[in-house]
Amino acid sequence: MSRISTLATALALALTMQAQAHAQTATTPAADQGAAARADTGTISGVVSDAGRGGYLAGAEVRISGLNVVAVSASDGSFTLHRVPAGRHELTVSYIGRPDRQQAVDVTGGQTTQAAVAVGMGNDATTLDEIVVRAAPIAESEYAALQAQRASVSLVNVIAADSIGRFPDQNVAASLSRLPGIAVERDQGQERYVNLRGAPARWTTIAFDGVNVISPGGRTARLDTIPSAIASQVVARKAITAAMPSETLAGNIDIITRSPFDYEGLKFGADAGIGYNDLGGGKQQNWGAFISNKFADDRWGALLSVSKYSRDMVTDNFESDPEVASEDREPGGSERVWFDAHQNKLYRLTRENESVSGRLEFRPSDDHRFFLSSIYTEFSDHELRNAMEFDLDANAVRTSDTRPQSEAQRTGYADVRTGNTPWLGTVHGVEMDSTLNIGNTVQSIFTTTLGGDQDFDAWRASWRLNYTEAEQESGPSFNSTWVSPSERTLRPTVDYDFTNRELHRVTLWETIRNADGSFSKGDLKRSLDSHDYNFVNLRSNTGLAVTDAYSARMDLFRDTTLFGRPTELQFGMQYDDRSKENNQARFEVTAAQLAAMGIAQPTMADFASDKPYQGALPLGYSFRYHDEGKAWGLLDGLRAQGAGGMVGSVAFDEWYEVSEKIGAVYGMATTRFDWGNMVAGVRGEYTRNASSAYAGDDNGYERITVSESGVEFFPSVHINWDLNDEMKLRFSANTGAARPDYTDLRPNFAINDEEGEIDGGNPYADTEKSVGVDAYFEWYMRPQGFFSAGVYYKNLRDVLFDVEIPRFGQNVLDRPGFDRSEYTYFTLANGGDGYIRGLELAYSQKFGPLAERFDLPLWVGDFGISANVTFNDSEATTPDGRDVSLPGASDLIYNTSLYYEANGLSARLSWQYRDAWVDSIGSGDILGDAYWDEVSRLDFSLRYAFNDNVEMYFDANNLLDEAGIRYQGDRQRTTEFEQFGARYMVGVRLNF
Repeated sequence: MSRISTLATALALALTMQAQAHAQTATTPAADQGAAARADTGTISGVVSDAGRGGYLAGAEVRISGLNVVAVSASDGSFTLHRVPAGRHELTVSYIGRPDRQQAVDVTGGQTTQAAVAVGMGNDATTLDEIVVRAAPIAESEYAALQAQRASVSLVNVIAADSIGRFPDQNVAASLSRLPGIAVERDQGQERYVNLRGAPARWTTIAFDGVNVISPGGRTARLDTIPSAIASQVVARKAITAAMPSETLAGNIDIITRSPFDYEGLKFGADAGIGYNDLGGGKQQNWGAFISNKFADDRWGALLSVSKYSRDMVTDNFESDPEVASEDREPGGSERVWFDAHQNKLYRLTRENESVSGRLEFRPSDDHRFFLSSIYTEFSDHELRNAMEFDLDANAVRTSDTRPQSEAQRTGYADVRTGNTPWLGTVHGVEMDSTLNIGNTVQSIFTTTLGGDQDFDAWRASWRLNYTEAEQESGPSFNSTWVSPSERTLRPTVDYDFTNRELHRVTLWETIRNADGSFSKGDLKRSLDSHDYNFVNLRSNTGLAVTDAYSARMDLFRDTTLFGRPTELQFGMQYDDRSKENNQARFEVTAAQLAAMGIAQPTMADFASDKPYQGALPLGYSFRYHDEGKAWGLLDGLRAQGAGGMVGSVAFDEWYEVSEKIGAVYGMATTRFDWGNMVAGVRGEYTRNASSAYAGDDNGYERITVSESGVEFFPSVHINWDLNDEMKLRFSANTGAARPDYTDLRPNFAINDEEGEIDGGNPYADTEKSVGVDAYFEWYMRPQGFFSAGVYYKNLRDVLFDVEIPRFGQNVLDRPGFDRSEYTYFTLANGGDGYIRGLELAYSQKFGPLAERFDLPLWVGDFGISANVTFNDSEATTPDGRDVSLPGASDLIYNTSLYYEANGLSARLSWQYRDAWVDSIGSGDILGDAYWDEVSRLDFSLRYAFNDNVEMYFDANNLLDEAGIRYQGDRQRTTEFEQFGARYMVGVRLNF
């Protein structure tokens, strides 16, 4: 059954349930609602405020007793109830962690009645309850997040701003990793990509205030570019409605920014911290501030926010490359896996996150609101990298070689006859390669939205106009390449020991050539020096990838009745116009150029530094870092002498331009019943893609342009069933898609006529698609607890994989005498069907009520816990017919956090874990797939509030110094090990 027919069946079932519900209630007092709806009706407009701490309560549910009329308070506490029958009604306001608040309201037909509702802990609150109101920021932030989750008509998880501030998290990815079903992928120990419920990172989209944006790197959302300080709330939407763009296959991360109307008047907040990294002693700095105010009789509001986080760090790293060695011709050789190379990549890094945002709002009346919002975020990565590689298989010969030793000069690589094994042995005359690099990368997002919300009584409208520019700027970089001399005795003999998966070691010796031509070990070689390498080239790369996106969106709402039930109809349209262009350039100086010009060859000593090694990895040799200033001086000096030039092929190889236009319309209905609500709708989208790049062969380059278009429909149904005041069931059936990334769509074909091969992107790749179902139970325990259990299943189609396709299958590259449609094609291509399925459990509890119930000491009530666990399973069929796990999918993810707060002190100890997950799919041979190993993190945060305005904090990340380990097939076969150390920060937070 197709996904459209599946969802059509679900929609029909939803309508049938609505009709049955109407028939069942037609003879009950609720049937009188039809008559009430025909009488004069009015509107209730109001604000929900916090009676205990001041300010507004967002996400509070406001209901009219006896009627299926409900509203949810916005970030400024405002709510509006439409089509309310004239007369006296009782409002009930619900908010997690607090007793319901009732308030009588008189409604006059054709008019708007104002209602201000202050929600506190109640007059009968115990002393412990009062403490919760005044001095429990962790618990209160969790209540705010749970309240937003409870009020949502679709499946979401939420992080409130105060919760973000009470974890030691500097970017949004780190904050999201605390939520159920979410795991992160890290780079250099820093959270970067999000895997939502076992899905690849490319299936998660990001939005600012409901407007989807493209990440600087493409569709795969890099969330390390977004500082956590920018958000007032982060919403992880796991099941989308028809009102959301279909490009969300796994889920959407919506970053809600602050509004000046979130506060009652002038508001100022600031944060400043300083710290260091345990490995290398690098410093951390963090600061941010925002100011907000309303003026002109509170009709205008303005807010400005800035933040910056910087971090100096080093990493300890080794990498080893496995292969089935063609040189091993001894019995069992086809089953042995050797490491043909081992290297250390030692980084010195400075990473910074910066943001500036502003928002101007105009509210001439309660019925009309306008705003202009701009956000700029920037992530910069400045790195110095020393890479030393030992090429163990260089000059190796097959063990079947029968030539005498004086001719064959066997090195010992992959030769079990010498006593070597894949894990332990000796290789003579090993070639060494080295790259000493300086890299600069800046990724930025600039997004501006002009929008408005208007209430025209019968109809309401919401509109947004958005422009987003996402840039990835690389360079200028300094890249130098070096190689050891060709003479074997000038290269080291290497003892390798790979038996410890967390420490691959090499010991270096001088190489001696014996009289018979064989090799042996000489003296111990303690360091790698400038004379060990010959110059190959210097390069400086620059690149700029720019994505421009324009979006226009209009949503219309109307309250009516459907099958006799109160229903909100929603219609909308959206148009997106996106384009991305990538340009790169390279300046290069080679050894041959310098020799031809009579210029002396540079050496590593020309730009070496005397700074000692900052890491802690036992390398087995010493080396010298390179000095940044001297490196640029070397390149500039050679350039001044006329050496070097631009590499023209790079501009052609790397250039591409991709455009995407999407037109969408949707219709959706939210119908409310005595037992809850149902949301059903369908979205239709027309997409047109055009991609251009250069195809290169031995005769030069030719520009290729490919266009594709299509129409798809995405139905969805969501049922939210309130079992009682505390318990809720959620069911959903939804569809989604993930379009290929821009770099995958580019037709940058590299053609090899001699080998009959084509390598490049795939402009013909289809959209990945899914049909998902969810069933969740949520228990919002009064007064201070939460439990949820849910299962999910996604049926997948056309999953993309990096593959080798036996036949290109297109004639666009054919030339006289060359039928390239039959060439082997190395690219990204759609596979078969697959699935993701899993179970989520979440629990949080402030121990205060338990302490009272079981007569425990009062200090027990100052503790609380938050925990979640996800069990996941996934599978997809590759284009060559193999069933594999989805990259990025861990089978087990859990988070737990124990916290304490009392008398101004709050502390939290947090533990995260995810088990191993596939990083990339192998070719099905003995090597197997590439995995990232299981990883866990222990973090600690401590806060002390001197009063409502001043707070000190201490944060500690990665206390157990957990490493990142990658392996190939066998867990013992480590291909990368990287360690980053713990980091610490102290600071002060102001709030006025």
